[in-house]
Order: sequence, then structure tokens, then C-alpha cells
Amino acid sequence: WDFDYFMRVKAWVAERSQEGDDSDSFPVIPQRLVKSVRQVMPSGGIIALDNGVYKIWFALNYPAHEPNTVLLDNALATMGAGLPSAMGARLCSDEKIVAICGDGGFMMNSQELETAVRLKMNLVVLVLRDNAYGMIKWKQAGAGFPEYGLDYDNPDFVKYAESYGAHGPRVEVTNQLPGLLNKCINSSGVHI
Repeated sequence: WDFDYFMRVKAWVAERSQEGDDSDSFPVIPQRLVKSVRQVMPSGGIIALDNGVYKIWFALNYPAHEPNTVLLDNALATMGAGLPSAMGARLCSDEKIVAICGDGGFMMNSQELETAVRLKMNLVVLVLRDNAYGMIKWKQAGAGFPEYGLDYDNPDFVKYAESYGAHGPRVEVTNQLPGLLNKCINSSGVHI
């Protein structure tokens, strides 16, 4: 094995995958999202990833500082697992916890906000909205298939959160993200 070669490839991938991590463009690009989450999460903080293209960016760019602080299904494609995984982690840990979900995955189990609020869980749910099943759209395009049945409308997530008794701040500009995340992570209650 030429381990020097593999280390050079690893360094090249790490450098390329982080390009744009300081971009203020809006909507937030994945590299900036990952960097912002890592900046505000404590070393023992737990992120629970749902399924979507953004999961690949977290796998590439989010350094876990401690074991069991990144919960993901790997390649199982279990849409809807982000919020319940975060809730399960909350039952086992007093660490800061953030569920990171695409809008499609979040809506598959979003009713569990009621349980999280009722049980007075302290957790943050970061919903990434593209109004589509983005990973499937990406895979269909990559396979040369025509796009079919992947776009949908979403509720107003701020009002939706508030209807369950959760807090629903909204990111309006990219440079607002780290501060808002930090505020939510360090506040009590459920924030989406």
C-alpha cells in the first residue's frame, strides 16, 4: 500500500470539500452550514442527521471531537430519522443536541414535535428547505432519468413549530446562522 498517496488524496479531498465554507451567499451553501454547526457545537454535543445530500457534506467536513456525537444512518436512506434520533439522544444525554433534517425527512416525523415539547426536551431541529426530495432528484439526474414527482410545498415552519409550542426562528441571511444557532442551542425548549 502506498499510504503517502492515500494521505495526499485525503488532504486534497479535505481542501476541496471545504471550499466556500466562509461564503455569505444565501441560501446557505452546505460547506458554510457544516462549518457554522461545528463552530457552535461543544465537543460533546450531538448532531443527529436525517437523510439527504447535506448528510454527505457533514460526513466530509464535520470533525467529531468525541465518540457517538454524530448520529447518521450511513447509506440506509431512513428518511425521517433525524428528529426521533435526536429525541432518543436527549433521553440518554445532557449534551447539546441538534437534529439536522431536510424538509422531506423532517415532515415524515414532524408530529413528534408534540412529544418533544410535552416532555420538555431541550433540542434544536435545523430544517433545510428546498421544497423537493433533493437527494432523489440528484440521483435521478445522475442516472439520466427525467425528473418526476419530487417537488412539493411546505408549511410555514415557524408557524408550524409554534403550533406545537416550540420556538421557530428563521434564518434570513447567512451570516445570521451561527449566532441564531448558538442562541437556540443554549436556550431551553424545542427550537426549529
